[in-house]
Amino acid sequence: MKAGVKTILVTGFSPFPGAPINPTERLMRRLPRRLASKNGGTRFVFRVLPTTWTGRKDVTEKLRRELKPDAVVHFGVDGGRRTINIETRAVNRAVRVRPDAAGLSPDRPDLTAGAERHRMSTLPARALRDAALSAGAPARLSTSAGTYLCNATLWDTLGDGFPAIFIHVPSLPKGRRDTRPGYPVIENAAVRILLETARRLK
Repeated sequence: MKAGVKTILVTGFSPFPGAPINPTERLMRRLPRRLASKNGGTRFVFRVLPTTWTGRKDVTEKLRRELKPDAVVHFGVDGGRRTINIETRAVNRAVRVRPDAAGLSPDRPDLTAGAERHRMSTLPARALRDAALSAGAPARLSTSAGTYLCNATLWDTLGDGFPAIFIHVPSLPKGRRDTRPGYPVIENAAVRILLETARRLK
């Protein structure tokens, strides 16, 4: 790797119960082509994470520690949202009634025993929201990343000391009357979010 080149880890998730189609998995396939000629000295590394509690340690933590990125932007889907949500914090909670893609639930109701109640995102949330808005996407700041693997992934990344944020995108629209943004809008917003992240690292 060239000296001075910044590395940004970008992740999406595989499908899981309730989300048989995960648009962030598609993002991880499409974004490398969109950003290949626009990196400006930034190295983007794209990965699809397993939507499992065991994957938290076996895959995601290992990836962070081996890559040692300068920043991490996580993407995930939330079927209950109708906008792109820039998550400003992660909470020390794990829901125990919703199984993961392997049919398992977390072992305990907190992510880290005895730790703080929440951790704040460390990439510029307002600037990234504005970047999404500039792509014509509905976008807002959010203080609730949930209590599922999206929240846990942000919690872990922040705990490891990496500048990080989580971006929730809505499920894809079903029919012409569905007001959720279509995939092209989500992809364009993701491109602008990542370019703004790279700009902030220079």
